[in-house]
Amino acid sequence: MAADAIREADARAVAAAVIFREARLLDAGEWADWVAMYSEDAVYWVPTWLDEYTTTNDPDTQVSLLYHDARRGLEERIARIESRKSITALPLPRTVHQISNLEASETGAEQITCHSVFSVHVYDPRVAKEHLRHGRYEHTLRRDGETWKIARKVITLVNDRVPTVLDFYSI
Repeated sequence: MAADAIREADARAVAAAVIFREARLLDAGEWADWVAMYSEDAVYWVPTWLDEYTTTNDPDTQVSLLYHDARRGLEERIARIESRKSITALPLPRTVHQISNLEASETGAEQITCHSVFSVHVYDPRVAKEHLRHGRYEHTLRRDGETWKIARKVITLVNDRVPTVLDFYSI
């Protein structure tokens, strides 16, 4: 029992370090460092709600708010933002990610699964408006040598009626 508690505490510390760093990099707009946190085969998914209680569960056959089945999709989005050819990202909104209620557990020798809740405060300087997005994160972290990479991130938006463009940096 005590060994399980130690492993759980270690898993939580690793998860917190990774997830909090990810939030900081998003808020700072450090895209290269942020996307480098993801494994090459990482899944990044924001399901939609089917009804008041159920989200979609298959991004291959059901609608998603965002879905990338590999890190390359995130890299392509970053390239469009950095090229300044993306009208929706001129200028980029300012964000503050807040994460809490983090639970983590080892789900294998080299893998951690964690759940947390989040809120992202978004300020759009184009129209001088702000809004709040909130929901739940589910991260799967995988050891890659001496570091931990994000292998899967599922973002369930609780307030899915989005007043502006939805993008990776604002959720």
